[in-house]
Amino acid sequence: MTERKIKDNIQTILEHTPFWNRLTQEQQVLLAENSKVMEYEAGDSVYSGARECLGTFLILEGILRTYLLSDEGKEVTMYRLREGDTCVLSASCLLSSITFDVEIEAQTRCRALLIPARILAGITRENVYIENFIYKEAAKRFSDVVEALEQLMFLSLTQRIVSFLLDESAKSKSSSIVMTHEELAKGIGSAREAVSRILKQLAKKEYISLNRGEIKIEKREELYRLL
Repeated sequence: MTERKIKDNIQTILEHTPFWNRLTQEQQVLLAENSKVMEYEAGDSVYSGARECLGTFLILEGILRTYLLSDEGKEVTMYRLREGDTCVLSASCLLSSITFDVEIEAQTRCRALLIPARILAGITRENVYIENFIYKEAAKRFSDVVEALEQLMFLSLTQRIVSFLLDESAKSKSSSIVMTHEELAKGIGSAREAVSRILKQLAKKEYISLNRGEIKIEKREELYRLL
């Protein structure tokens, strides 16, 4: 693809954002000229709050996982982002109320449009609409964080696993969830051994079936009863 076609494609993506028509022509040109499409393989580190203020991602394809990492290396997943979502915590330097560092990784192969933080910062100071957009997206993500914390505190491990599987099935519109036990454990902030034990119990009851890298829901109604 030629550089001109790449720029045209980036502008087309930006034109579908809710803030595009609220920008001045100069601001539109600035965004289109400086934004770029990034590609990541599954498992790649996309962002670390301890290292950088990257910018805002518009997810075009794949899944990004946002999580907290303790000094001991324990991970707690806050939320995951899919096609059509916006990742603003990767531009946490623009959000003065954010005082903690997050990690973001590609859970699957991903493509995302990156609006660099330095460009976004300048426009945000000049344009209240894009500032409102950023804070609105941040509020959505904190709602996801509260939901994750509620599950961690108030649901049993079995309920957390079942809730996760049903949620994934609904989002992917498939009974098959392509995911390893390790990935599921990271997704709910638990140990792989404990997750594997619960999955085997559910499989023994024939509520689910287990294959290499795949978990298939067999009896959805029975899983809902566990919640």
